[in-house]
Amino acid sequence: MDKKKAVKLATASAVAASAFVAANPHASQAATDVATVVSQAKAQMKEAYYTYSHTVTETGQFPDIKDVYAAYNKAKQAYANAVAVVNKAGGAKKDAYLADLQATYETYVFKANPKSGEARVATYIDAYNYATKLDKKSKELKAAVDAKDLKKAEELYHDISYELKTRTVILDRVYGQSTRELLRSQFKAEAQKLRDSLIYDITVAMKAREAQDAVKAGNLDKAKAALDQVNQYVSKVTDAFKAELQKAAQDAKAAYEAALTPKVESVSAINAKTLKVTFNKAVDDTKAKFEVKKGSVTVNVAKTTFSADKKSVELELASKLFEGEYTVNVTGLADQALTGSVKVENEKVAKIELLGEVAPVVVAKDGTKKTATVAYRVFNQYGEDITKSPLASSISWTASNGVTARDDDKGILTLTNTSDFKTGDKVAITGINVSTNTVVSGVVTISDASATDTVEFVGIYNKDGKEFSGDLAVGDFVLLLNAKDQYGNDVNASKVNDDVVFTSSNPSVLAIDKAYDGQGKDKDKIGLKFTAGPNYANGGKVIITAISKTSGKVAQFEVNVKAAPALDTFTLGTPTEIVAAGEKVKLPFTAVDQYGNTVTKYEALKGKVTFNTDKAKLVKDASGNAVLEYTAPDTKGLQVLVATVVGSGKVSQLTIDVKEAAYAATIESLKNVTTTVAKDGKVEISLSNLVVKDQYGRTFDLKDKLTNTADKDNLGRYKIVVTDSENGAVKVAENGTKAEITANDGKITITGLEKGSEEVTFKLQRVEKNADNTYEFKDVATSPLKVTFNTVDKSAFTSFEIGEIGKLYADGNESTHAKALKVYGVKADGTKVELPSNYYNVIVDSNVLAFTGGKLDVKLDAEKDKDKFGTKDEITTKVTVIVEGAEDPVTLSKDIVVSKVAPKADKIEFTDAVKNGTASIAVDKLKDDTDAADLSAVLKITDQYGVEIANPSPIITVTNIKEKTVDTDSAQRFKVDGNRSTTVDIQNVEVGDTFTVTYVLDGKTATVKFTVTE
Repeated sequence: MDKKKAVKLATASAVAASAFVAANPHASQAATDVATVVSQAKAQMKEAYYTYSHTVTETGQFPDIKDVYAAYNKAKQAYANAVAVVNKAGGAKKDAYLADLQATYETYVFKANPKSGEARVATYIDAYNYATKLDKKSKELKAAVDAKDLKKAEELYHDISYELKTRTVILDRVYGQSTRELLRSQFKAEAQKLRDSLIYDITVAMKAREAQDAVKAGNLDKAKAALDQVNQYVSKVTDAFKAELQKAAQDAKAAYEAALTPKVESVSAINAKTLKVTFNKAVDDTKAKFEVKKGSVTVNVAKTTFSADKKSVELELASKLFEGEYTVNVTGLADQALTGSVKVENEKVAKIELLGEVAPVVVAKDGTKKTATVAYRVFNQYGEDITKSPLASSISWTASNGVTARDDDKGILTLTNTSDFKTGDKVAITGINVSTNTVVSGVVTISDASATDTVEFVGIYNKDGKEFSGDLAVGDFVLLLNAKDQYGNDVNASKVNDDVVFTSSNPSVLAIDKAYDGQGKDKDKIGLKFTAGPNYANGGKVIITAISKTSGKVAQFEVNVKAAPALDTFTLGTPTEIVAAGEKVKLPFTAVDQYGNTVTKYEALKGKVTFNTDKAKLVKDASGNAVLEYTAPDTKGLQVLVATVVGSGKVSQLTIDVKEAAYAATIESLKNVTTTVAKDGKVEISLSNLVVKDQYGRTFDLKDKLTNTADKDNLGRYKIVVTDSENGAVKVAENGTKAEITANDGKITITGLEKGSEEVTFKLQRVEKNADNTYEFKDVATSPLKVTFNTVDKSAFTSFEIGEIGKLYADGNESTHAKALKVYGVKADGTKVELPSNYYNVIVDSNVLAFTGGKLDVKLDAEKDKDKFGTKDEITTKVTVIVEGAEDPVTLSKDIVVSKVAPKADKIEFTDAVKNGTASIAVDKLKDDTDAADLSAVLKITDQYGVEIANPSPIITVTNIKEKTVDTDSAQRFKVDGNRSTTVDIQNVEVGDTFTVTYVLDGKTATVKFTVTE
């Protein structure tokens, strides 16, 4: 070798060794030869691997990643330096050294595309870094869950799902089983567990949105599929997002159902009288109308019951279902009727059960024991108990050993032997219903005679759910109980009464009556009834004890009877209106019982309050409430009214300022009167058109207070005097300028004379007594009302029109349904003025109509001329009116509909006698034979033509009778003959009785509650 070259090589080796040593302080300072450099580099690369593998193996924990990075970087540097040394040194072993270095490096440190077991440190670092990033996301997801941030949780859920599905293979590449398992357990397993715990939450959130989006896009099939998954998983979501996801599910469901067109999903028979209709969505129960048909026959629906979610309805029919197909039509929910049907069978016996394995012997009066009993039940195909139904009466029974078996059609099977039964005898029983081939069989063992063994009290029952109170009828309450014999069989009330002793701890409040069958809501329980003791009204605690005579077993129940409400305070209130001398007014009051409850009913207050004057008294109104009436004295002044509660002695005092007697002081205005009149036209004014007020500003009713005679008998009465001002525009009388209204039905007519305005004065005059004992009408100074009336001529009208007439009835020679024809002139401002008849001519088809006395009357007769109607109930004719206008005639025409349909009730209204659905009727009116007419007198019935029906005869049904006193003699009780007829006759009534009347006429109904008065 060249000396210079050798020196250079030695120098290079020294430099490389120095560089290696500088990079790896653990290497020996003396290792300057190539073999040493290679050996130390390999050691450093292995050391990098041991940095994590030995720590994991020995401690079960991960080393500080910084230490791993440091060792990794040293190994990389040692490898690079060693390669440089080898390459510089060359020589025969160069390739072997390089191969050895590369193999060690790729095994322990790094390789671009490593296989299993290669690039151990680089693979570990990648895996650890990935694992810590996954752990960070897991912690963020946990924080989102804790914060109930569903949006953030869903985002992180998807990120982690992607990592777990596609990238956790990085962990599987790490060399060393212990290290791999530690990475998986500490990072992957926890992330997987957290992610999996939210799978239902995220699925529900996504599918709820998908359903909403599909609904908006109109893809209801897709929405349904998504919603099905929501419904499948929403019950499995975590507590963290349960409320939010349940709402999301509900909202999605609501959106889907709102988009659905309602339809009937199914119709099914759920019992012998009821069809269940199921819809595809919640429906509006206020709009749904149901029709049930069997073939072409409509089946009556007795009761309609919607489910709470409005997705189904149960239709209870008026009669049982019979074999065939029932169709349900539902209207009101869609443009077309919704329809569904179901085929049903006749009700039948589907199951028979023997209810016990023992048959208690029955001891006859002569001591023999030849009979025993066992209970049975029969069910139809709907699972309903039909034991007492005629369907269950055709069961044939047979028994073994010469024993005969016969049922009572009520659930008791009696076994009869030719000789006495012995305890322990076995009897095989078979029952068969031939019509359905339903069979029951069993073996019963004869046992000792049955006796009531136990009584279990259920509770107090009242059909209206009322509290047991001393003011209510004791018979309205029953103590329900269950009773069984020693074999566990139910026993009836008769058996209970024979075998059980009942006692009351406080008979002065409640005494024992006896037990009765058929009690409770479903009339299927035994009930113990009571009689009222002398202190029943005062209430109290009562312990009811039941003791079995045979077993001695005791049952007790505490009954608390609330004391009957008693008036405690009666407070007079200040009247809100003027109290004038001689007037009867209603005074406000507040009555309160000992429980703090307001007392309003007359019966509860009657006799409980006294007053210091007979001018005050409590009376009953039509609804049964008490009203305090006070009749003021005839002179003004302060009056003191004192009310005292009987019993408590509590007093209330009220000072009443009685004002001067009221009188008609002023005519305030006219009402429902037009002040524009056509020339030659007329305006009628009657008492009802005048608004009259007294000196206190209150409406004053002049009805029955008018007269035309000034004398002693009419002192204080009035007349209305109307005068015109002689301007020539109008007149109030045919002769002169004055007209008067002196009776209830009186009226004055204002006639238009010439175009212009004129003031008309309305005033009151009252009969007063003079000093010389004579009587005369004198003006009420404050009363005059001046009203300006305007007369217009034809030039004021811009158009003309015929008033509304309505449909006319073909009543032939009768004129009960004739209707007035009114023609109006219309001013520019829209004001309508009725025209006098001399302004126009009326033309009608004389074969159909007549125009007489200002009315249109049909000449056709509904029966005699029915051929003119053809196949229709109505025909149309015309009325033509030719108005003589200011310049030219104006022709008007109107179609008139004439009907042959007989008049019938169209609207039932009430007279003023009915207030809030209640009315009073004098007791004397119910003591003759005209009860139906008297009860119908409160009705105002009009037919479809708008004409009031005179003397209507509705069908009258009297119900809800409450007698003031219940006579012990049934013959003297409130009685209704001919109920549900047009000739109802009420008997034995007294003041204070109440009852309800339902009127039916031509399919129209109305109801009034009556109180019988003096």
